[in-house]
Amino acid sequence: MKLYRNAIILAVIVALLGGAYYFISRNKKPDGSGSDTRDIIRILDYTSDKIEKVTVENTEGTFVITKKDKNWELASPADFKADASKLSSIVINASSVIADKVVDEDAKDLSLYGLGKPVQITLKITDGTEKTLQIGDETPTKGGYYAKLKNSGKVYVIDTYTAETLLVKRLELKDKTLYTLKPEDVISVSMDRKGSNLFKAQKNGDADWQMLAPIQGNMNASALGPMIDAFTKTTISEYIEENPADLSKYGLANPAYIFDFSTSSANYRLLLGSEKEKGSLVYAKLEGSNDVFTISETAYNFLDKPLKEIIEIFAYIVNIDQVNKIELTMDRKTTTFGLDVYKDAEGKTDTDKDKFTMNGKDASMKDKDDKQPFRTFYQALIGIGLDEIDVGDVPMSAPEVTVKYYLKSAPGTMKVDLVSKDANYYYVFRNDAYTGILVKKNKQDFGVEGLKATYKILEDAVNAKK
Repeated sequence: MKLYRNAIILAVIVALLGGAYYFISRNKKPDGSGSDTRDIIRILDYTSDKIEKVTVENTEGTFVITKKDKNWELASPADFKADASKLSSIVINASSVIADKVVDEDAKDLSLYGLGKPVQITLKITDGTEKTLQIGDETPTKGGYYAKLKNSGKVYVIDTYTAETLLVKRLELKDKTLYTLKPEDVISVSMDRKGSNLFKAQKNGDADWQMLAPIQGNMNASALGPMIDAFTKTTISEYIEENPADLSKYGLANPAYIFDFSTSSANYRLLLGSEKEKGSLVYAKLEGSNDVFTISETAYNFLDKPLKEIIEIFAYIVNIDQVNKIELTMDRKTTTFGLDVYKDAEGKTDTDKDKFTMNGKDASMKDKDDKQPFRTFYQALIGIGLDEIDVGDVPMSAPEVTVKYYLKSAPGTMKVDLVSKDANYYYVFRNDAYTGILVKKNKQDFGVEGLKATYKILEDAVNAKK
């Protein structure tokens, strides 16, 4: 059995060596120096640096590619921006065309090969001469395309990749860059979903975002960031149609989603319609453009999320160094806090020099972990966050919790009231105006119960201090 197995292995090795010898022998030049190029059929044989212009003529029009400096550009038509890499690929593939075989030395009926009305690719060489390659039908076996040189009857078969690179269509030539933006350039964002506005937001300064609708308040930029990244980094997957007569077939007559965003110099509106491929590609259109195209849905995983999952809104949030005094009414008693956050002339802080009071008593102490209970309490106070959004007219009534901030700058004061909605939620009012925000009653983290717990810790620390 072992001898039999070894014999099989030896036979395989001999076969491989024989195949290698045949390959080397067949491709060896007569002088033995390397590959034999005698069987290669070169229809066109130039390097791209010898090309001055390439003209593609097909049923969609005439496309003229010329070199500007070191780059190829579309000289005609001038009504759209072309993909530079696509132009370069056309020039490179048109410069050097190799045939797989000759199928007719002198064709009498060119229509048999689709060469009666061929696509024409004309090369203007730097020496002033011109060469025109004509491409016809795909072969019956789908293994290549028929081609020939103009004014010649010799018909070749060229490979599919080369042919289809040169048989480029107008939409395939278009640049797939939707717009050139950086995320930091965006200063406003609005999203419509299924015919109604979901939210509007605007950037204040370099990073802070303010929600304008359906409620007002500070937004967490990190929650909005993935959305802005999606807009600014979107590229076109495929152009579908120019000047469509019927947008409804793409779901764009009444778009499922509309995104308005702006920079300091321009406004953009991106429309998303129905899916071409579920979970993968969606039809889209940029307002002001006549093109329908597809984009990837990968970065748009926020499309159907509830508003509360896209953004983060707090009942009211303000930096501790911007507050002079706080009055907190909770559990039927009012507590007054004084705040004096230390900063030196250069704006550096030193917590050892902070001065906090609780009903006139010193509340600047630190715990065994060298943390200030007052700061922990303050974080819980401003950290009461949105749990639901309930937009509508809600009349002001007796609050269960009231926080009044005395600020160092406008608006001077801010009163936040938590008014009972039902057994589970509070309405949030700011300066007696309903915010549209609901917060849960029994929540510890980012909730009122967490506030009460930190208040008790601070109160005990103050009372324990002698």
